[in-house]
Amino acid sequence: MGEEWIRRMRWELLRFPTLLARLGDPGPATDPATIRAGSIERLRAGLEWEKATFQLHFAAVRQFLSWAGNPIAARRSVWSLPSGESTHRRWLTKAQLVRLYRGSVGLSRLLVALEGFNGLRRIEVLRLRVKDVDLGEGCLRVLGKGRNGGKWRRIPVYPSVRSVLERAASGRRPSDRLVPRSRSGADLLLARAARDAGLAREGVPVSHHDLRRTFGRLAHAAGMDLVQLKNLYGHASLEMTVHYIGLDADTMRAGLERLSASIGRLD
Repeated sequence: MGEEWIRRMRWELLRFPTLLARLGDPGPATDPATIRAGSIERLRAGLEWEKATFQLHFAAVRQFLSWAGNPIAARRSVWSLPSGESTHRRWLTKAQLVRLYRGSVGLSRLLVALEGFNGLRRIEVLRLRVKDVDLGEGCLRVLGKGRNGGKWRRIPVYPSVRSVLERAASGRRPSDRLVPRSRSGADLLLARAARDAGLAREGVPVSHHDLRRTFGRLAHAAGMDLVQLKNLYGHASLEMTVHYIGLDADTMRAGLERLSASIGRLD
């Protein structure tokens, strides 16, 4: 294991007791041998995290509990991840996205703007620095995802995002991060925006991927070419973009509807 991975695992372990205390867990979190399955369930139910964030945190805690001889480390069912984020594609409506943007403030609004109106990934937002913002040209230099840092791309900025970026970059050093948060910190920013906009109260789930997919759906519906959308997304292929925004499912559904119209009702 590399030093970076070791540092991340140490950080996940050190915040484990704090997270449990914040969620009101009554059990002791200082002795790894006494941690119970209910504490892990409390984390899974109480934290508004993305699936990937849970995966990293659970990997660190589970390995540590295994080292301490805690039997729950060997029980796979205890460490199941929240379902839905990686396998189900969801989108917000245009009205919901606008509500989310207008109901958010500060860093939450910047996050929503970059993901929902420019299609950036969470990791790309967290990597952005003041020097990556070119307000004169209205462009962003974006470092994509990837084990070794990803690839750079230069993309134009959505008009309303430009004013948010201008405020965020004002008076800051070129090397400063625009959203100085961890991945779980970004999850909390998005959860706060969903609460402030009233979407959480209505049971509307909102993840970073939901915002990114919503951007693509709305941009394509407004007439954006798929090649342009692929380049904005930083996808490797058009097929990935088509699948990502759900055009494959839409095409199949439309085909079935045409078939149904030609055959007529069966009941």
